[in-house]
Amino acid sequence: MDHLQILKRAWKILWSFRALWIFGVILALTSASSFGERGNVGPGGDNTWRRFNFPPSDEIGREIEKLNQLFTRGITAEAQQVLIWVAVLLVLFFLLLVVLFTIGRYVSQTALARMVDQYERNGEKVTWRQGFRLGWSRAAWRLFLINLVIFLPVILGIILLLSCAAMPVILGSLGGREPTLAGIIATIGMAFLIIFLAILVGVVLSLIMEIIQRVCVLENRGVLDSIRQGWQIVLKNLKDVILMWLILLGIKIGYFIALIPVALLVIGGGLLVGGGVGIALYIILRALSGIAAGWITAAIIGGTLFLVILSVPLLFLGGLRETYISSVWTLAYRELSLTAPRISNRPENNEAAPAP
Repeated sequence: MDHLQILKRAWKILWSFRALWIFGVILALTSASSFGERGNVGPGGDNTWRRFNFPPSDEIGREIEKLNQLFTRGITAEAQQVLIWVAVLLVLFFLLLVVLFTIGRYVSQTALARMVDQYERNGEKVTWRQGFRLGWSRAAWRLFLINLVIFLPVILGIILLLSCAAMPVILGSLGGREPTLAGIIATIGMAFLIIFLAILVGVVLSLIMEIIQRVCVLENRGVLDSIRQGWQIVLKNLKDVILMWLILLGIKIGYFIALIPVALLVIGGGLLVGGGVGIALYIILRALSGIAAGWITAAIIGGTLFLVILSVPLLFLGGLRETYISSVWTLAYRELSLTAPRISNRPENNEAAPAP
């Protein structure tokens, strides 16, 4: 395998086939690889608070006291019903988001692989609508089942092993005895061993999953056939797969290092814009209506604007990264699969597989 040529080709596809970006952004949004930022910005003293006309501490104290009185006196039956319905709606909304994000993730994975593969086969750059039709297929559903079949036993096994590791401490507690030093050391030692084993299993799965997924998507294979065929390809080309995995690992590390100054710049811009809008809005509300709790509205709007400014460029860059990595693995699979028996049930060039 010519690893350098694959990396160059994927880079060229990334910038020449921009319809891929949409699915890369969706994949970045729905993947577990996203991360959050936390930060604290303190005031510069009482003069700063007064100069920007922030709410004094006694106003904040009164708002907190109102909440304290609400919970102290109890909640009326009508309020309880409202809270229950709000909680139910929030749970349903969360479940709906989980379903939509899951669908978006697997449809995007399928679309990215098929669009790059089709482009390499006949040079056709499909539109994002055609890409969605390529992604909305039974293969996307099978990707979900593959992850379920592989990762569910692994997760359950790790939970079981951790439970066994905690048995010396648990049995001692149930027997009314204080945990012994030997029991604690044994539990900690087994826990570290299980964590190391889990990391090792995760590395092995990350080596084979990309190939298994492309067997399913590009060869239109079933769940078990995809796992078996992908495993065989990886074993036959283990050196090439490991080397490509290490190269992409280095690229991911370099990406996050390069993202640090970009993230700092975006955070600074978000603080300036979001904080400026929030402060201006609070001053306007305070001057026009004298709303005591206007700082809450200003904080919500300013914070929302900050999050939008922060998330949009980082999400776009994450989408480019996901698109590039997916393209690399698709090109790598195309080259590796030349050494494996070809399978004749690929989707047609301009036809998506039947929808689930």
